Amino acid sequence: MKPLIDQHLLQKFRQDQCTPEEYRIVLEWFSTDDGKKYLEESIMRDLEEEKGSDVTAPPAMFENVMNTITGQPRRRRIHTLLRVAAVAAGLIVTTYAGVALFHYQQLKVIHTAYGELRTVVLPDQSVITLNANSTLRYYDNWKHAKNREVWIEGEAWFSVHSTPVPRPFLVNTASKMQVEVLGTTFNLIDRHGRMQVVLSSGKVRLHSSKEPEKAIVMQPGDLVEFKQQQQTVQRKHTDTLTYTSWTKRNLHFENATFAQLAQQLEDTYGVTVEIRDSSLLRQQFTGTVPGQQMDMLLEGLSELFHVKITKENNTVVIEKEK
Repeated sequence: MKPLIDQHLLQKFRQDQCTPEEYRIVLEWFSTDDGKKYLEESIMRDLEEEKGSDVTAPPAMFENVMNTITGQPRRRRIHTLLRVAAVAAGLIVTTYAGVALFHYQQLKVIHTAYGELRTVVLPDQSVITLNANSTLRYYDNWKHAKNREVWIEGEAWFSVHSTPVPRPFLVNTASKMQVEVLGTTFNLIDRHGRMQVVLSSGKVRLHSSKEPEKAIVMQPGDLVEFKQQQQTVQRKHTDTLTYTSWTKRNLHFENATFAQLAQQLEDTYGVTVEIRDSSLLRQQFTGTVPGQQMDMLLEGLSELFHVKITKENNTVVIEKEK
């Protein structure tokens, strides 16, 4: 038979004023659908009221229930309820754990639009600057986490802070490559099955989730590129300015091709690029242009590389000057 319950009885339970029989009724009711819902809402409400206080302290409802179950000294007599309590304990602990995890460790998802740059300060005060058309995911509470961990799709610049007690900073990518950091600055691109890391300072370790033992330890100035489809890894020393100028809203090119330029415009601004003269695809160029506004960027590219660039709706056309 479904146990009877009312708000007066629940209030007595919260104030530890129930008789042994009333405790039994409340604990049995927690096993019903209505009881589960009430328990979850009560714990969530307690958590909300306790925001900003010591997050290691359990909320009032959870503490009250667990003291009833375990028969703490300040709770009177409850040995006769232990059999019922044992059945309810799993439900109550699971409910609290799930609600507390949701409350204290919510997944943050930040996505930048085409042409947008955005700076994000992480729970450890590390800073990530997201390039356009990129996505960052991370949990917003790292107090009790073993690792500091984020997930990236697109392009981002990292300035990772060290911690008093060293804790790895892990960057997970869609290419199934992981970047492990202790304190450093670096740029990361993960698009179209190609992941590239350029290290400006500090030290990072790269490894595949499939072969973690085959790690690559990078030094400042290193560039490592992994192509997922070909399963190839290339490493070289480079000028980091070429890969980080976008953080200052400039685009720097060093011996770049128009095919690379076209891909960067499409990824960053969401346009379709049409190169009408195939001979341009083999041409290389070096230079820096402002990249804050699309029109200013196209004008700068046109003057720097002596080509005609026009924009028709969402299509950018590049061709030789006549």
